[in-house]
Amino acid sequence: MKRFLLVFIAFLLLDKSSAQDNLFSTESFIIKLSGANLLVENLERNIVFEKIFSHPKGFVVDMDNDGAVEFLVNDFTIRQGKSFYSTFLYNTVDTFYLIDSIYSGLKEPYYSFSDELNEVILITGSPDFDSLNTSEMETIYSPLVCWGFVGFELAIVNDQLYDFFIAENEKYIDFIDQFYKSKGTGCNSTSLLKSVIAALFVNYIYADEKAVAEKSIQQYYNCDDREKFKEAIKKLL
Repeated sequence: MKRFLLVFIAFLLLDKSSAQDNLFSTESFIIKLSGANLLVENLERNIVFEKIFSHPKGFVVDMDNDGAVEFLVNDFTIRQGKSFYSTFLYNTVDTFYLIDSIYSGLKEPYYSFSDELNEVILITGSPDFDSLNTSEMETIYSPLVCWGFVGFELAIVNDQLYDFFIAENEKYIDFIDQFYKSKGTGCNSTSLLKSVIAALFVNYIYADEKAVAEKSIQQYYNCDDREKFKEAIKKLL
């Protein structure tokens, strides 16, 4: 019985250790995320790349829809109790190397398939707008920046998208309407919603809906410094 317990405990420890390792494979490489450590081996099991992150998550994704995958790492560091995100995109064809890295601020990056571009896009936040988020709000709101492959590098593709930004703003409007319904529509409520309203405004600008962007400020920003707030947002674009 004692021996059985020892074997069982060892199995649990091994299983726990293995659960911390994430393995990914591509045509040319074996990629291992073990805790904060990224280790890449070629098919001959020779180490070709190593890097230490803080809190990484790894994803294998075909960003440019060419049949060859890239490796994406989302990482964050914690400062003053807040998580600040960066994303790293690596080439996995023949040579493993960093294509690009993007600082996303408080907004966690993610990727999504775009029907408009017929390829995967990488979505990050706009760190310049991070200060508008308050501790009273559980969700981080930020104008979104969309990245796609242009040639062999990442580039901003906001000007090629419309439906994406409109769909995001529909979610923001639903949230704002519900918030005002429960908290009231005064300036105190607006002060808590500055990050959402700014994101709504900028997303409309990116969708080339400038008149709708102006209307959204008039409709949802209920403080006396409305024009000052709008001009401050425009300076950050």
